[in-house]
Amino acid sequence: MESKTCPSSKFTKGSLLIGIKNDQEEMDILEEPIKITEDIYEQLKAANSRPEKAVRVANKCITSGCKQWTGDKCGVIDEMLGKVEEGYLKDQLPTCAIRSTCRWYSQQKELACKVCPLVTTYTEYPKEDKFFNH
Repeated sequence: MESKTCPSSKFTKGSLLIGIKNDQEEMDILEEPIKITEDIYEQLKAANSRPEKAVRVANKCITSGCKQWTGDKCGVIDEMLGKVEEGYLKDQLPTCAIRSTCRWYSQQKELACKVCPLVTTYTEYPKEDKFFNH
């Protein structure tokens, strides 16, 4: 079975930085991921006690080792697609270095990419936001 990449992983050393929140509170997906080294980890932690509020990271999908795993797929992308209003979906797919292995893309194809920039891993935002947190 081919290994998949979780596009909304926990912020840890060794993860891949794949997105940075912009002024519109959406994630700008990077064309190339940046490995989170010790230095980058410390810089981001110093700038924000909860880096997940400002960046998105990817790592190996751990399937049943994750609380988001439903038994046969990731529940996050289905939940996010169920919440988003069509007008907020992106028209164009962002350039994405992990698409070929992305768990969400493997489940929902282009729809996953159109909602991806709206997803924040940090979970303590108000639920009524147009931006989706898990």
